[in-house]
Amino acid sequence: MAEESSVTEVILETNEIFEQVNEYGSLISSSLVLILGGMLIIFLLHKLASKLLYPLLENKRLIKVIFGALYVLILVIVVLLALRAVGLDVTVIGKISILAVLTGAVISFFLVPFFPRLPFKTGHMVESNGVLGIVDNISTFHTTIRKLDGTMAFIPNALVMATKILNYHDLPERRIEISLSVNTNCDLRAAKELILKIMNEDERVLASPAPPQAFIVNVTASGADIMALCWVVNADWFAARSDIWLNIVDAFLGDDRVSMSLPQQEVFVMKNN
Repeated sequence: MAEESSVTEVILETNEIFEQVNEYGSLISSSLVLILGGMLIIFLLHKLASKLLYPLLENKRLIKVIFGALYVLILVIVVLLALRAVGLDVTVIGKISILAVLTGAVISFFLVPFFPRLPFKTGHMVESNGVLGIVDNISTFHTTIRKLDGTMAFIPNALVMATKILNYHDLPERRIEISLSVNTNCDLRAAKELILKIMNEDERVLASPAPPQAFIVNVTASGADIMALCWVVNADWFAARSDIWLNIVDAFLGDDRVSMSLPQQEVFVMKNN
């Protein structure tokens, strides 16, 4: 009889455990469905607000803070509902949690802009401390930049913050600057027109923010310095700059009216009488 009663108790306890697991399993699955559904709805609303409101707002961070707080609120509300479902009184802790989320959103909106941060993100092309490349990783202590030759440069964040940083990723367009020197005895107007013609014929050169321009910035005994400017899409900068230089050199070699000035040095021979 004792053995039968012990077996019965084990069976009853096992059934009770399975019932609890079944009850908590349905609770967990329902909570996950609520979290995923709420996240999806907020995500779609965020995308819609980004398209409709971002062009109208100067401070886009307000929208990001609002939707960030909504994401956290979804998690907090679902957890509170799950705790109440298992029999816990969440009246006080619920008020505190929601108040904490709202307070955190307000603090992040007003105080985060004053926190020091690196002016780039992973994937941006930057130049810092004399190193040019793509930001591969940003850790607590180091910024890893993949240089154009494939090598990795590990720069301490304190050093990055203390040096000048050039970010080539933030703007969609980038300006090409061509500086060259031509002989003063050639046709300078023809040289300018030839350079502008080459830039305008390149399909990658943009008319906005500014059309191609060429200026004579200095004239010396060795030649006239010309600076030519044009804008291209950021991703085309290297290739377009190289092709424009090649086309300018070929054009100057094939036109008798213009010629580049070469470095020269005058030597005076003194004769003793």
